[in-house]
Amino acid sequence: MKIALRGTRSPILFGLLGIIIWCVYAAEPDQRSSGPASGSAVSQARLGRTLQTQPNPSPAAFAPSVGMRDTVLAGPAIPRPAGTPCVVELFRDVMLHDPGQGLPGEGFFPYAPPAGCPGPWSKVILQASFYNENPDTYLDGVMFTSISLDGVPLYMGGAQDNDVPTHWSVERDVTDYSAVLRAPRSGTLDIEGEPRFGPPFSSPYYASATLLFYPVTPAHGAQRVPDEVHALTDIGWQRVRAPTDLVGRTLSLPRNVERAYVDVLAHPRYNYDLVWFTCMPDADMAAFPELASPLAIGAARIGLEGDPPPQGCSGGSFREVQVSIDGQPAGVAPVYPRVHPLLNGWWNPSRMFQPSPTPQALNFMPYRVDLTPFAGQLSDGAPHTVALNLASSRIALDFAVSGTLLVYRDATSAQVTGQVTRNTLAGQPPAPQVASTLSRDAAGVVSGEVRTSSVRRYAIEGYIDTSRGRIRSTVERDVKFHNVLAPRAYDPPGADLGTYELALDMTSSVDGTSRRYLDGALIAEDREVTRYPLDLTYRYLSVVLQQAFVRQTDHWRPGVAPYSARLRHETGLTYAADGAGNPTQWQGYQRYVFADSCDSCHRVSLATQGGALSGYVSGAGCPGGVNRLFWAARPDGSPGEMRWIDR
Repeated sequence: MKIALRGTRSPILFGLLGIIIWCVYAAEPDQRSSGPASGSAVSQARLGRTLQTQPNPSPAAFAPSVGMRDTVLAGPAIPRPAGTPCVVELFRDVMLHDPGQGLPGEGFFPYAPPAGCPGPWSKVILQASFYNENPDTYLDGVMFTSISLDGVPLYMGGAQDNDVPTHWSVERDVTDYSAVLRAPRSGTLDIEGEPRFGPPFSSPYYASATLLFYPVTPAHGAQRVPDEVHALTDIGWQRVRAPTDLVGRTLSLPRNVERAYVDVLAHPRYNYDLVWFTCMPDADMAAFPELASPLAIGAARIGLEGDPPPQGCSGGSFREVQVSIDGQPAGVAPVYPRVHPLLNGWWNPSRMFQPSPTPQALNFMPYRVDLTPFAGQLSDGAPHTVALNLASSRIALDFAVSGTLLVYRDATSAQVTGQVTRNTLAGQPPAPQVASTLSRDAAGVVSGEVRTSSVRRYAIEGYIDTSRGRIRSTVERDVKFHNVLAPRAYDPPGADLGTYELALDMTSSVDGTSRRYLDGALIAEDREVTRYPLDLTYRYLSVVLQQAFVRQTDHWRPGVAPYSARLRHETGLTYAADGAGNPTQWQGYQRYVFADSCDSCHRVSLATQGGALSGYVSGAGCPGGVNRLFWAARPDGSPGEMRWIDR
């Protein structure tokens, strides 16, 4: 492997050789994740049972075959270290709600750490699987499912909708939450949604979840994980109804905080926030009522009388999460534009995602905000409030927001002192710029563009004095939001519903660098590029969608080789139907590409046609045509630094 040294810094030879050996030794062929659960019999939930054997194969670990109509995923399983894990089964085949009953359903389960694996662990992985045996069920009412321990979300994700019995499986690397996993906890399994009525709308979902604890081995050591993990909510998330709503907690933290981060999740819970990225400014919705056409994108469902309801979304399309400490701005997190399958209740294109859903559809990845410049403030012995709020141009919201605070302590100091020395975010409240060229021509057709943009560049700096010396931290971020909406709407007199079209071009992104210096010498540098692009062309009975999840990271520590990772998960879908709702076009593709500087390579391309898998290529472009992953890699795009090196 070719190692690039950084500038004129002198590497420590032993450390450099160690990282080379570690990377090469640990890389193993990865495992696929997709497909039906093995067995569908419903059993009594078995909660908190600890086993010392290798778990059964993941419900999703099998080679997909052309023609299958059940769920197919392009991403890899979480890479494993060597050895046999200890297994804690959280629950098995738990019914998320009874047939004929409404949502939400909520259940509780006890958790106890594995008696035979007291930790520390080299890695901890959550496996979860879901299924619904009724192919006629409408899953569009499900917003998300979550699994949490004492409020710390281990998993949050959406539902899949196939025209066959539907199964899907997910995995999460939860090693960073080891502090929560070391002691008994109360667990919550929660499904959120808005029900419809009648048997086709209320068939039950079944869920199973297991934690895999991999013990430390000579080749796969204990990773440097947060010393404390604090939930900012009680059940893993909190409903947000307005931009002023705060999701947070007042905490008394240790006196020796060296680093701090908060993992942020924000996604629509229901109502028009399901399509928040299509929302027009209030002034345009008032001036052009054609934008509320029943043919438009919207969350309204057909009433009992069967008439098409008005659609369209007002309030504007800007969304970002703001992080604060004691009311002072501390960071920003982008909101991933998850496309819910129900774009219009009248013709319901929810089958569009069969058999392969869009990125982030079934497994929401948190965004990590670096709060390290505030370490001195957090260590002063006083209670501090860490809070999130959803910045939005729309006043009425319906989002689920989650926050998890991660704290690293200075093991060599009982108490550190310090302060924030610079914070340019404090003078930059969210203020999106909106420009509209919408107009109505002589024929009564409304057209033009609505451009919404926000650009914030900020730097936050602080220091702490420790027994090792003064550590200065800097966090620099460029946070950008751009969205262009180009509608074309016509509402003729009489009973004719007219026409409605919408073209959308959106990108939400963060570029940034975090650095730490010990007595003036650089000891850590972490760079990130995160992109959430979305292109959508919609008209009644037709959708063309292109979406991607892009994440690039570069990490440097003194004396070892730099580590970099590149992920791009993209999809393209086309769905069209005739007047009776029968599909006339139904095709798509997905590409998943991950690589890192430890020789990881995962490349999968798949194609779908008519709701079935029509092509699947794995490993093409990787050495030897085989997908391989470094054991500590994060191929799913979840946050993480060089924790296998940091000590």
